[in-house]
Amino acid sequence: MNPRDIDDVLSGRRQDLAARGLRLATTLAEPVYWSGLQLHRSRYRLGFKKTHRVSRPVISIGNLTTGGTGKTPFTALLVKQLQNLGRTPGIASRGYKSLENDTEPATGNDEKLVLDQMCPGVPHIQNRNRVAAAEQLIEQGCDCILLDDGFQHRRLQRDLDIVLIDAVNPFGHNHLLPRGLLREPLSALKRASLIVLTRVDQVDRPALDAITRTIRRHTQVPIIEVRFAPTSWLSTTGAITPLESHPGPAAMFCGIGNPTGFTATLKQCGITIPEGATKIFPDHHHYTREDFEGLSTLATQKANGQLVTTLKDLVKIRELVSVEIDCRAMLIEAMVTRGEDDLHRLLNHVPQP
Repeated sequence: MNPRDIDDVLSGRRQDLAARGLRLATTLAEPVYWSGLQLHRSRYRLGFKKTHRVSRPVISIGNLTTGGTGKTPFTALLVKQLQNLGRTPGIASRGYKSLENDTEPATGNDEKLVLDQMCPGVPHIQNRNRVAAAEQLIEQGCDCILLDDGFQHRRLQRDLDIVLIDAVNPFGHNHLLPRGLLREPLSALKRASLIVLTRVDQVDRPALDAITRTIRRHTQVPIIEVRFAPTSWLSTTGAITPLESHPGPAAMFCGIGNPTGFTATLKQCGITIPEGATKIFPDHHHYTREDFEGLSTLATQKANGQLVTTLKDLVKIRELVSVEIDCRAMLIEAMVTRGEDDLHRLLNHVPQP
């Protein structure tokens, strides 16, 4: 089941018998997930599991929900902001689903490859042991650590907890996994140091105000607003071209946590996606030659060989692209539209080593 189908089921938009059955099953499973979450918390609270502090400040970038909230472009923004302050950041991540297809060995997951492209030269260690990853970064000369997807991670202590909330679907259908998309209840926001509302350009101000009121029931920390602005196109050969250079209608594919947000961005940029020319894969999908053959056929039949995707997908599929297909990724940059002073103030107070 692709992300759109899952969202249709969980949101209640699908009312067929199968969808109702799935909602019932996930409703029965939700208390089981909650019990496991409570058990995990209690192990740290009672001291059965220990947290570890490293010798450099740690900034966690995470979220409350599964799926894409824009952590990767926002992490790139933080890297640049910290560098502008004279800091030397490094990135520690778990390395979920490292990249491996039928043409190359595992080389790090898609987020790492994207961040390598967006933040050249910035150390990035992937290790399920995030404490060990942080220690390695410190050995490489980093004076602060960005902990990717770290809000639910307890073992590595942090100095700041930044939580991203997608304005398009902020609270995961108001249910914990698997009935909804919430990893934790909204009350967990009390641990946050900063809330970042993302994709604010895709909803109206009354909706943003309603989201803010909900957040304010749980925390009074600063809330900033971010949009993801498309800047240019990147081809499989590495060529960067202006955003307006795209020749016309294109087939679209992606394997990301929030395909709806990407589709909306394409439409905002005037990219026409012909009917039936969209292919959605699961998040972190590993592409095969068979996958690309299907995409190639789709692009040839529907869009004169034009194919558009995300940078996260392009870095995984570029070795498979044939010369007959013009495959480009839309490059996107996180931009703070409200609350930039709050972000600067927070980063200026990150402890010096």
